[in-house]
Amino acid sequence: MTDLQQQRLLVVGDLHYETAQHERLERARQQLMALQPDAVISLGDQGGYSHCGTRLSFAEGYDYFSGFGVPFYPLIGNHDMEGAEFKKDQEAVAAWCEVFERTRPYTCVDWGMAVGITLSQTSFRNNEGSHHEVHIDDEQFDWFVQTVAAHRDRPIFVFSHAPILGSGLRVLQDLHLKGPNAYLNHYTYPEKFIELVQANPQIKLWFSGHNHLGHDYEDAITQAGHCTFVHTGVIGDHTRDGRRHTRFLAFDTAGFDLHTVNHEDGEVRRDVSLRYAENELIRHQTFTERPLDRFFPPPPTPNGDGIVVGNSVLLRHRDMLVEYDHTMGAPVGIVADNLNGAKIEVEGDVVIIHRSSGAVDRREQNGYGRYLQAYFPNPWRIT
Repeated sequence: MTDLQQQRLLVVGDLHYETAQHERLERARQQLMALQPDAVISLGDQGGYSHCGTRLSFAEGYDYFSGFGVPFYPLIGNHDMEGAEFKKDQEAVAAWCEVFERTRPYTCVDWGMAVGITLSQTSFRNNEGSHHEVHIDDEQFDWFVQTVAAHRDRPIFVFSHAPILGSGLRVLQDLHLKGPNAYLNHYTYPEKFIELVQANPQIKLWFSGHNHLGHDYEDAITQAGHCTFVHTGVIGDHTRDGRRHTRFLAFDTAGFDLHTVNHEDGEVRRDVSLRYAENELIRHQTFTERPLDRFFPPPPTPNGDGIVVGNSVLLRHRDMLVEYDHTMGAPVGIVADNLNGAKIEVEGDVVIIHRSSGAVDRREQNGYGRYLQAYFPNPWRIT
């Protein structure tokens, strides 16, 4: 790529702005502005945990990203919807749109050599599973389908807060799989996003955040079909592995180069490159796994191991029973935890857990054919 032709985008993960972090966040912004981006995309979760989902958090996010001096495109994450000052999801979305001067929380951006699509969470209190599931409503998904179909002539880059099932990106077993809120529309029908990607090879990149991990993992960047999936870290204090990273994308009509900005020292490294004609993801970095005690991923999809029940494969890992979708080749949730040597058996399509205490738990498929449990059920739907 030549400097005269390429465009430059910054993709910033979960901001979680707190006044106490202002100096650190301002230093990060100066590092990023030095790269002379053409636009900035924010992957949601604007406010700090002390006041997530409030008008104040939206205003802080607006001020921070408008300070880059280039067009910026925000979207709504799960924590942007939890503010107590709003009684209904529609009120929270309307306030977010008002502060960010948007007519709706999702958008299509024309960058000439590519098209950008942002997707926003619009349901929190109404979610069927976990309230913190990043849920894309039917109206927005229909718009997404139509927008993708209308742009078959150029590469499409998609941006969402959480990753999608089937992307192969790292998810957190003890936190997001237990939610369940690891994927877009995790509890209901998460498969529809990867099905759309598979049917539309013009979708070349899909960025997400949500995990608060850095980029030093092989599965922080994955490829499925013609789409490269990219996890994006955080720039502030709310990192789960001590790394503070941002994505820097340079692209032209032939392909893209994807970089990491390390906010500890401002270093910019090239992670992967891809030319559309070859569709070969070229990795420029090799990472060694550094296991974490608290925030860990599930193992790869079992191949010949585990308990098979229909399309589900169940595998013990770290005292939990993890469910995998055999067709998707991906972990979908947690069936049981604190196993402590429990005996697992299957009768028909019912999973029975015989615990050492003598207690017996039965797990039957939910309405979507899963055994996963909602460990953080929506309190607004509990009667």
